[in-house]
Amino acid sequence: MVRLKIGEAVASSERPLIAAPITASTWQQVLQEADILSHSAIDVVEWRIDYLTRLNELTVDHIRQVRQTVMKPVIFTWRTLAEGGNKQYHADMYERIYLNALAAGVAALDIEIDLLKDQKALLKQVPTNVQIIGSKHYFDRTPHNLVQALNNMLMLPTDIVKLAVMPQSTSDVDYLLVSTKQVANDAAKPLITMAMGEMGMPSRILGYQFGSQLTFATVTGSSAPGQVTVSALLQKWGSNHDVQ
Repeated sequence: MVRLKIGEAVASSERPLIAAPITASTWQQVLQEADILSHSAIDVVEWRIDYLTRLNELTVDHIRQVRQTVMKPVIFTWRTLAEGGNKQYHADMYERIYLNALAAGVAALDIEIDLLKDQKALLKQVPTNVQIIGSKHYFDRTPHNLVQALNNMLMLPTDIVKLAVMPQSTSDVDYLLVSTKQVANDAAKPLITMAMGEMGMPSRILGYQFGSQLTFATVTGSSAPGQVTVSALLQKWGSNHDVQ
């Protein structure tokens, strides 16, 4: 299994990486959340820039200041309305802001796989030390062909595959975990998978045992349904899984 590495953070067979989001809508709140996360027991910060009210004003200096404040690797994410986010996709602004993020030194870019073809120019400018997370979110269902979906995603021009589904039954959660394990064993790229909502919570806690190498938890705010707090996550894992 190829181990997930984002910046200097590396997942292990004993514990996945823990990411927590910044979900602030104003610049002052962003810095406040960044400072809190810098002192938390997480490995990686996901900055959900689609929560920003004035997203079009985001500069290289803004992004660099967040990165320097959190002192942890940053995943830079614009989640679109089509996949549960807060901002409509605008190709030119998306490319410009993501290029700003690269100039500011973020560790990873989350790009929805449906946008990859439209952002070919951006992809060509991503340096090798920055990870591209190709993501897909099903907020209303769990597809019936998850193994095929994951294998198809592995063939795309990304470094990491992320798949999130909404379970309609506990069997959907089991199906996600089993499918993840089936694909992860031989995958040439790391996988991040999760079932959302309260029903899907076990996948966030136990997913690493099936090959999902990062889990999202909360410190200051939630960016998706079903996220647990970092303290609750570590408590469920036990003392052997404390952050080093």
